[in-house]
Amino acid sequence: MQRIMQYLSGLAVALGLAFTSGAAQAGPVFLTGHDPDYHAQGQASGINQEIVALNFVTGGSYSSGSIKFLFVESNLSAIFGHRVGKDSLTGALGLIQGTHFDQVDAAGLAGVNFSAYSAIVVASTFGGMLTSAEINALNARSADIASFINAGGGLAAFSECGVGFGNCDATLVTAGTNLFGFVPVGVSSVSTTVPYTVTPFGASLGLTNADVNDCCTHNSFASAAGLNVVDFDLNGVPTTLAGIVRISDGGFTGSVPEPASWALMLTGFGLVGAAMRRRRRALSVRYAC
Repeated sequence: MQRIMQYLSGLAVALGLAFTSGAAQAGPVFLTGHDPDYHAQGQASGINQEIVALNFVTGGSYSSGSIKFLFVESNLSAIFGHRVGKDSLTGALGLIQGTHFDQVDAAGLAGVNFSAYSAIVVASTFGGMLTSAEINALNARSADIASFINAGGGLAAFSECGVGFGNCDATLVTAGTNLFGFVPVGVSSVSTTVPYTVTPFGASLGLTNADVNDCCTHNSFASAAGLNVVDFDLNGVPTTLAGIVRISDGGFTGSVPEPASWALMLTGFGLVGAAMRRRRRALSVRYAC
């Protein structure tokens, strides 16, 4: 009994140390084949999707002005079937450029200091106005993005669909564009099939099936790539992925539970230990009689 209690106590301490020491070396990542930067401009479901993404990657600070996030999108005018994604931030969400976020295009990405921001948020290629130029500039800094995530920074990226995908206008990219190539682990954008189903994890973030079926969605992912599946398409292919992760050797080393989950685990170990101590005291009294 004493050995079991010592083991549980040691395990609880180890978990606590892992959380406190690892928190500064893990960051939230949210990848989706949906394009809330388009649908937030007129649809409540799109607004909710965008808020969930921003909340997750900024730790809820996106609207406080305490630390800005970086929004990546071209400065081109919207073409047919697209909208300027930045307008969803300043319009539907009421955020102020320069106060809540900064926007940068391909030309500015080479010199931007990621560490000045809470998160990097990447617009969609359809229906936002992200182009191959921005994706290529992000890809060139994938190592810097990995370091940013390991320091606790967040990364959100909206739909990137390629040439030949169904339900996709690929005007802003080419057949050779490395979609999501800036994500520090191999994620592959693939065609998608309606409808979509939110997982229990996705529901815990505040999403519903109505949110993710608001028309339209432009890519899914070939695999979960070490992240949690938030929702999936008709064929069970993950369409939104999220997790708090560390990056090692060019890949995610695994999703890290939310702080609340750690607290619940540690509390559980504490309760087990307390129960075992009470049982031990009762046994001692019994044998003494």
